[in-house]
Amino acid sequence: MIPQPPLGAFTLLVCAITAGLAPLLTPARSATAAVSPLDPCKLLSAAEVAMALPKNDGGEIEHAGGSLVKGIDAYQCSYTSPDVHIFTVVVNIAADDKLFADLKPHFFRGEATEVPVGTAGWLRGEPDDMKLTAIKGRTRLDLELLAPDAKVKGPVLVKLGQAAMAHL
Repeated sequence: MIPQPPLGAFTLLVCAITAGLAPLLTPARSATAAVSPLDPCKLLSAAEVAMALPKNDGGEIEHAGGSLVKGIDAYQCSYTSPDVHIFTVVVNIAADDKLFADLKPHFFRGEATEVPVGTAGWLRGEPDDMKLTAIKGRTRLDLELLAPDAKVKGPVLVKLGQAAMAHL
């Protein structure tokens, strides 16, 4: 057994400083996030997620509230299958119209197909990477499916977008 060095004053100082800086190193949450946190992994049921990504891991929250931009809260849930295909749910909520203008999607003509999700929705992608973006109020929803059959699941993404928007 290798002997462990004693916990020195320097180590204690580093731990104390790190503990004191921890709140500064994490993204700030807005007032709305603190009052009503959003769990992006609960926007869709397990059965709904399985329509896009069968045999998934149940999802994991990658981000919940706050962001690098003050006044925009970001939430992300990622689902992974054993064969390493991914389905991601991302929600961004802006505190005001000016901030939402930066979140509002802009696509080139022919790049996306309009779909009936939220106030406005768009579907676009490649055979193995389909994306749905929708807006409602100051909320932007992005769904992305990375799988070999992603393109044929475009209609599924539309249904999932409608279901998720019903909770937002």
